Amino acid sequence: MPTLTSDIELCAQHLRAGQLLALPTETVYGLAADARQADAVEQVFALKGRPSTNPLIVHLHDASQAEEWAADIPPLARQLMAAFWPGPLTLVLPARSDVLRSVTAGQNSVALRVPAHPMAQELLAAFGGGLVAPSANRYMSISPTTAAHVAQQFADAELLILDGGPCRVGLESSIVSVLPDDIPRLLRRGMLDAATLESTLGQPLGEPGNSGVRAPGQHHRHYAPSTPAQGFHQVPSEALQSPRNGWIWCGQSRPCQGPAIDLGADPERYAAGLYAALYSLDARGLEQLYIQLPPQHSTWAAVHDRLARACQPAD
Repeated sequence: MPTLTSDIELCAQHLRAGQLLALPTETVYGLAADARQADAVEQVFALKGRPSTNPLIVHLHDASQAEEWAADIPPLARQLMAAFWPGPLTLVLPARSDVLRSVTAGQNSVALRVPAHPMAQELLAAFGGGLVAPSANRYMSISPTTAAHVAQQFADAELLILDGGPCRVGLESSIVSVLPDDIPRLLRRGMLDAATLESTLGQPLGEPGNSGVRAPGQHHRHYAPSTPAQGFHQVPSEALQSPRNGWIWCGQSRPCQGPAIDLGADPERYAAGLYAALYSLDARGLEQLYIQLPPQHSTWAAVHDRLARACQPAD
């Protein structure tokens, strides 16, 4: 059974001993382990049910630690670090030879991030090293944005959870690869949008391309509730009459018989509340979830990405 705590030193000791811990970040809660301990890293894959071909992000206290993990940090990467760390940005860089290849999924690149959540910062400072911390959920299910979500996901596990309250951003970080002999590429969309990143870089971001670099969260079905979900632009009026249907609205709610949550029409507020809304409705034992799709605008790109994956039918 999971245990919630606010004791930072206890959590740091737990990690040094090679044990797992759920920690809060500004994006989602992560399932953390010492990134230098191979057995601890393997426990993360095992508990999540995550395939070993899916790389992990190493979380650091500050940018000065990046050189302990990256063999080269190009000037463009340093620009992004200076502008957005701590924050919801992950950078993919050439990996040093001593970085565990279980962390990088066998690749010669490593993903690094400095989270902005104050409790994550406090823990990373106390721990002193890097932590892998993929979302603290079962593989492909809804990412957790509260300690209660983590406890629900791992109800049968002896997991220590550092309770930092609700996550402020609510969606996983943007991921940008900055590798030698290549242009910067946006590998995963987050609430730090492409236009903001490009303004700092002074150049466009490329698409993922065929470089072989993989990023977390790219399976066609991901972030998904157990209840079948579908998005809509045109309201399916006949479905409004069933109490077995749940609804997530984007500021244009309609009267309905089933449970409904209106996340509003502000993208940041919507993103911060999306996973919590999915958890809440998924627990109702409904037949179907209907999700009103947001506007087709760049500020909603990360939300659209998560909704497209959440609404994919199970294989």
